[in-house]
Amino acid sequence: MVPTETPTPDLTIIPSVTPSLTISPTLTPTLTPTLEPTPETMVPSGPIATAKIPFRLGREKVMPQAGFSFSTPIGFYFDYRPNQVTMTSDDQDTVFTFLGGLVAREQELESDFEQFIELIKITPNLEQFQTDEFYQYQVSGMPGLAAEVTGLYGDNPVRGRILIVAVSEEQLFYALAISPDTSSGDGWEPEGRQEFESIIRTVSFSQPVPPEE
Repeated sequence: MVPTETPTPDLTIIPSVTPSLTISPTLTPTLTPTLEPTPETMVPSGPIATAKIPFRLGREKVMPQAGFSFSTPIGFYFDYRPNQVTMTSDDQDTVFTFLGGLVAREQELESDFEQFIELIKITPNLEQFQTDEFYQYQVSGMPGLAAEVTGLYGDNPVRGRILIVAVSEEQLFYALAISPDTSSGDGWEPEGRQEFESIIRTVSFSQPVPPEE
């Protein structure tokens, strides 16, 4: 999964300056999947072994400023920021990123989703990004939209899913999940997809808490 050269896999979502995508100060719209965990930012949720760790969920993690909580997968590395979390598997093949917070929006969820897709398409290190037709998707009972995706992460083919959920008229939740596109069963189908869906089922929402001054 890791390119031969040291990757710099920053997936940066840059908001438009138009009012329809104005991001409030409580939301940092930066998704940063990291294939090379560093001690300063990455914290494993359990012991890391040489062999691949069987997928299990551990303790709950609350993201107050992002307005959501979820059960952390054991053995993953984590990069926590005030409004987002990026989870990287122990073999560094699978990346999940959750992002949430308050957003000034004056449009339908379909438009939010389409703009989210366009923003992902122009980010570094995720090339040839393509999406299937979007479909209805609920997280914790809240309405949302999702789409299956394909692309290249570095030089490696990946598959995955993106989704967006309208928690309220002013609060959105985003998720991006990618795993290798292989036929061996340990890529997105079925392993990565099943892991992602297991975590998503534990997500619950709350009112985002403003950052401390």
